[in-house]
Amino acid sequence: MAGSGSGAAGIAGCAPAAGAQNPRSIAEVVRMVNTLEKPLELPCFLAHLAGPLQMTAALSTVSAQPAFTRSSPRIFVFLDPLVFTVVPEGPGRYLLEFGERRGDARSLKAEIVFPVTGELAPEAPFEHIVFNEQFSTCAFCHDAETRAPDVPFARAFESLALRPPDEALVSLDELRSEVQLCDAGSDPYRCAMLHALFGREAVVEREFPETYGAL
Repeated sequence: MAGSGSGAAGIAGCAPAAGAQNPRSIAEVVRMVNTLEKPLELPCFLAHLAGPLQMTAALSTVSAQPAFTRSSPRIFVFLDPLVFTVVPEGPGRYLLEFGERRGDARSLKAEIVFPVTGELAPEAPFEHIVFNEQFSTCAFCHDAETRAPDVPFARAFESLALRPPDEALVSLDELRSEVQLCDAGSDPYRCAMLHALFGREAVVEREFPETYGAL
């Protein structure tokens, strides 16, 4: 039944520990993932994050996480200096994508594919987006890509950080309504994703830095 809370069934037992501190870097996300029970689904990982969470949502027509409807936009979660993105449905729904801030206008890129069934190596999030020895797959959208000298253990890349255009933004109030309307019987994964992010006391709307380039 829609709005019954059954969407939370997919994240039962997934919650932050008392006094939990959220990861602030890609390396800390890897360490967190490795401490959690496997197989680990993406909604369960999200539900383990401690609140309040700062987020922005937007339509995304050009990315590895396409989001074409306001009911299932691309969701940006800010854990400064880390930003990660997820989508509730579509071909990118199993991806956790990262931009770890470097200066005012650049970020270190990485990606984890869920479910995670075993221990992640430190280089795994970086190696997954490698296109060739010179570029990552992120270079198709993010200009001025270079190797990241502070990640010597992996083929890691940083590039310009981007923000969605204002006309693409979706308010968090809209998404809170989607949580109530979600029918976990017919759409369990999407409902679990929405409940993992919004089934908490505090979710705060967050603006992107003005120094980030616009998509």
